[in-house]
Amino acid sequence: MPKAKSASASKQPGARGAASEPSEVSLPLVLTAAEQDLLGRALKLLVNVQAAPFVERARREGYTAEEHREGWRLFKLASGEQRPLEHLFVEVSSGGVMEGAERMRLLQEVDTFENTWFPRARAIIRRVVPRERRDGFEAAFFKNLEQQPLGPAVILSVGTFLRRVEGLARNSDGDAKKVHKTLTARGLTEARMQQVREQLARLEAGAGAQQQPPRVPAAELERARREQREALEGLRDWFNDWATTLRQVFSVKAQIQLGLTVMKRAAAAAGEVVEEEPPLDGDDDGAEGEVAGAEPQLG
Repeated sequence: MPKAKSASASKQPGARGAASEPSEVSLPLVLTAAEQDLLGRALKLLVNVQAAPFVERARREGYTAEEHREGWRLFKLASGEQRPLEHLFVEVSSGGVMEGAERMRLLQEVDTFENTWFPRARAIIRRVVPRERRDGFEAAFFKNLEQQPLGPAVILSVGTFLRRVEGLARNSDGDAKKVHKTLTARGLTEARMQQVREQLARLEAGAGAQQQPPRVPAAELERARREQREALEGLRDWFNDWATTLRQVFSVKAQIQLGLTVMKRAAAAAGEVVEEEPPLDGDDDGAEGEVAGAEPQLG
């Protein structure tokens, strides 16, 4: 007997077997909120420290042109600014952004068709075909044909089902013709089946038949991601170093302009200045703690 469908985890759109999980190499580098905050504040420092009110004082603390260039170098690598566009095309494709939504929509529509017409066809067979042969007829029609969980397997099962229905129309057996006529009367028309055939063809060709991303060796992608990750770590250390030094010599107002200190919105709204040290230790919740080597928060 065909497997009964249920609202189990295997039927959920996000469910996937272990064999279909993308490898670590195929996953794009995704920046955390703390890393994006680091990039924003480092950029603010790199741009604003060049202004006349700040540059001379920073120089007296050892902030040289070489240190400035190093900050820009780390920032560009950490932000991915220097990565080739081909890398991004590949990461977007492998991350499922290009085809994921469309492919899942098509799979869900095909799965809905399967959920609707497999049980209807079974019930129609058992009503239309004479009792003495309906078991054999049902077994023949559904031989090696079972409902599948939402996923790629429905492409094969629904394709087989459509061919079986087409076979009913061509068969000279009177009961086969009765079953086909009843299915058509209930809504499984040639137009409806053609619609599903087109959906299956799109799934087989690739959702939406999008252009294939450029080929980039996996080793090259992995090396670029590793370099970007290392640059993020280097930029965090560079920023924490200079944030610790420059906070000691600039006013709170100047620190805010340079991205060294963030003023909490709630306190600012109340007219109270409260300094918040940068959450640059890699923890998205770091806004409540201190950065290694930095001054404690001022209350």
